[in-house]
Amino acid sequence: SLDFEKAVEWFASGVPAEAVEAGIAAYFERLDRRKVPSRHAVCLSFAERDVAKALSARRQASVGRAAGPEAAPLSAERITAFLEARARGLDALVTRPGLRESAPVLCRFAEGAAAELRDLKAEAGSSESRLEAALSPLDQELVRLALLDGPPDLAEVWRAEARDRLGDLAATLEPRILRQTLDRLAAVSALRHWGLERLSLLYLED
Repeated sequence: SLDFEKAVEWFASGVPAEAVEAGIAAYFERLDRRKVPSRHAVCLSFAERDVAKALSARRQASVGRAAGPEAAPLSAERITAFLEARARGLDALVTRPGLRESAPVLCRFAEGAAAELRDLKAEAGSSESRLEAALSPLDQELVRLALLDGPPDLAEVWRAEARDRLGDLAATLEPRILRQTLDRLAAVSALRHWGLERLSLLYLED
């Protein structure tokens, strides 16, 4: 079920299937080169950084630059700009008139997350995987709260739209998985409603 949720998350966020396939292939190529066999089950989330590299490579290729799953690491300048832009987006949310009263939990989180993103700018030149480990929990909490603290009537509309988007697949899913999937898809609409963007490096655009 965790693999399915991750696939739905990528799908809902517009990550092309080709980038996911290239990232997974790159991940397993690394596993094949390891001297010691893996001792744990392999989950899609393990390939997330490789998927991010593949997505970046596709974006680079679209503007005529060299591409491939083994794309060059992101520069510290790009990461710093990404973190600051996301922090400003969170700042803008908090300053909306009346939002502290209507969405208090999301606003409190946004304030704290903006501060954390700015603190992380000092790590922009370090390991991308370590930075992503700090960003991923913030990203997941933002997605959760964007839907949870949103207008209830709109949340139901977003879930209904998500169910329509799933089509016949919805009828084949277990109730718990279906609820989780609908929430994942609805959360993307919630982020758009708030004018927010994902905090993971996976969503760093050229």
